Amino acid sequence: MAQAAEACRSGIPTYVHDVSAESGGVLRKYLDWDPLTGNVTGGLLDSGKSAPLDRYSSFFTSGRGIIYVITSDGALQTFKDNTATGGDLLTPVHDYGGNWNSYARMWSGGDSRIFALHQDGALEVFSVADPSSGKGALKKIKSIPGTEPAVAAIAQADDVWSVGTTVYTLKRGIADKQGDVKAWRYVESASGSQFPDGYTTALTGVSTKTRTGWSPGPGTIYTVGDTPDYTGIARSYTGSGSMSLANAEVGAGLYGDVHADIAACLASPSPDVKPGPGTAPPETEIPPQAVTDESPDPAPQDPTEFSGKFVRGDGQPAAGLPVRVEATDVTGERDDEAQLITLGTTVTASDGTWTVTLPDTLPAAVKKAADDNGGAINAMASVNGTTSSGLIMRGVDMVTAAPATAPATARALVAAAAENGEEPSKLLPMTDDMRQESAQPTAGQTALSWASKDEAVSVETLEDKPLPEYQSDTGPLPEGDPYVVDGVDTRSLVVTPMDGGCDKTSEKVLGREIKYTTVAEGHAHWDAKASVDYDSKLATTVEVAVKTGGNWSIEGSVALGSSMSATTGYTNKGPYFAKQWKVPIEYKKIREKWTCNYGRTTMYRYKIRGGKYKVPSGGAVGKYGKDVRSKDGMTPYYNSPKRHRAWVAEGSYFQLSKNRSTKFSGAVAAFGVKLGGSTQYDREHKQRITAGNKKNIRHDIWGKNDKVSGKPGVFYSF
Repeated sequence: MAQAAEACRSGIPTYVHDVSAESGGVLRKYLDWDPLTGNVTGGLLDSGKSAPLDRYSSFFTSGRGIIYVITSDGALQTFKDNTATGGDLLTPVHDYGGNWNSYARMWSGGDSRIFALHQDGALEVFSVADPSSGKGALKKIKSIPGTEPAVAAIAQADDVWSVGTTVYTLKRGIADKQGDVKAWRYVESASGSQFPDGYTTALTGVSTKTRTGWSPGPGTIYTVGDTPDYTGIARSYTGSGSMSLANAEVGAGLYGDVHADIAACLASPSPDVKPGPGTAPPETEIPPQAVTDESPDPAPQDPTEFSGKFVRGDGQPAAGLPVRVEATDVTGERDDEAQLITLGTTVTASDGTWTVTLPDTLPAAVKKAADDNGGAINAMASVNGTTSSGLIMRGVDMVTAAPATAPATARALVAAAAENGEEPSKLLPMTDDMRQESAQPTAGQTALSWASKDEAVSVETLEDKPLPEYQSDTGPLPEGDPYVVDGVDTRSLVVTPMDGGCDKTSEKVLGREIKYTTVAEGHAHWDAKASVDYDSKLATTVEVAVKTGGNWSIEGSVALGSSMSATTGYTNKGPYFAKQWKVPIEYKKIREKWTCNYGRTTMYRYKIRGGKYKVPSGGAVGKYGKDVRSKDGMTPYYNSPKRHRAWVAEGSYFQLSKNRSTKFSGAVAAFGVKLGGSTQYDREHKQRITAGNKKNIRHDIWGKNDKVSGKPGVFYSF
């Protein structure tokens, strides 16, 4: 059963069967670039290649690019990974048919043997004729009883895999007892034990959170956990005999069963070769060397005006409705009921737009709030009206302005907040349950929300996606239609001013919580280093969530300025590093109250709004956020628009210090609701990359939204 000799390999394909609800079942391909060292200074690289593999099927690998799949109906099929030559990840090779779902698990060591643990407890061993083809005949040659110690350990293990004739069993820790990985040597003999040496312990200290393991070849083991506080983070271990930790975070976002394209011998790659899943395609145009701040300053905007647009649910203008603009930061640290200060009123135009100019003289409380917020004034614009049936419709939008004398940083925040809130605000129906205060969910209930669960994931899943239009703070995304009231769709109903209108809004703070909020991210692939600076003051806009009826929706943003008592960020992290950076911001859940119809109708609504930078007692001044390494590397680079690309000379750096960052859709989950946000780049808020000293291969970067010297939002690395 000896495997044919082959050259020692690096760049081992590694496959993950993602069976998350969002994926529906996908086989994803990663690249283990330096398996010999367990990627001690690198990581598992996302190749960007995938293929559908339904959640009820399972798979294992046998080396040479051959992938075995046991289908949901029990058939055994083989496929070939042809992505390195431009083909499919799962190219069909052979169908063995049969009833293979009678086995609890199957695996191969990368040679001519397949191990299969039968449901009755016996371990059956199959020989494979011509294993490199993926279609050689299978023949059962051994049946080892479940009483054999190795077979009993296999049956009880959380995961099992092999490298050649060595079978590994992973048993996770339980309670205060740590788990381990044991190595069992398989010896094919006519009589006696097939595992005559018992076991050696390859790995100790396996936590209760570790359930999956694999090896790309001899001398390296990877493990990954699957619980919410450790989801998808892979560790690597290397050595002979008892192994030691090589990299505590060699990969992230690995959700599901994992198998590598097993090699008989491992090697490290050439340090002068840029990592990638195949041969890089030729470039017809050489990108320019990166230069900073080529883009012109944005067109001047009048920061002294609040403005917006209100529409009905069908997108048609909500015309002729009274608008009230009220300052929202004036409640400060107060927990008692406080009436908001009106800054101006107007009526929506025929296209639904409106504008209110800041008063020449600000009320004292508003001026103080602006000074505490770096000069920016956050306000709430609201409209109300009724349908012909008497149903109250109300819209709200969070808006920002600044006095003409405010600092330039405040004016930049106003412009950023306006960009964040460029979508018109929709009128929503007021339901009967809003006529009284509602009970607030507990922390345990909000932990079950879609937002809270997404926050626990180790990789960024929302970067390229907008937030859902509606959220629940206690469960999955809501399926109901907030526009349908008593069976009537209110989207297109004509809304007219309400008789008597509505009075000023009063607010009461119901709760506060400090949440670490994504404000920046850095990228450093291959030989580069990444730095993120978030210094001296807040310069971030964060969305505001408003609860109308049973659903939460995003209604504009607040600009968060002011001085900070700390400097945060990270410096020279890498290579193969890309993470978001988060700072602690205090969020408030606020109950709004107002009356309409000459005081005959009292209504309540709730909102979640960001406030000041606030370090919790004993907490970090800033900390790492989600892993975003999947955005870097060869495949994303060659999939990027050519005009977005540039390169950084060896030993030099490039940084973004102008315009604003990309919008982080999943910046924070507060009170069980997800909010987005962005940061203003300036001399104190930067993303930087420093290239290594490789002389013959340039370091490439590219902007997400634009060329790197324009308004890229964030740049990536290859």
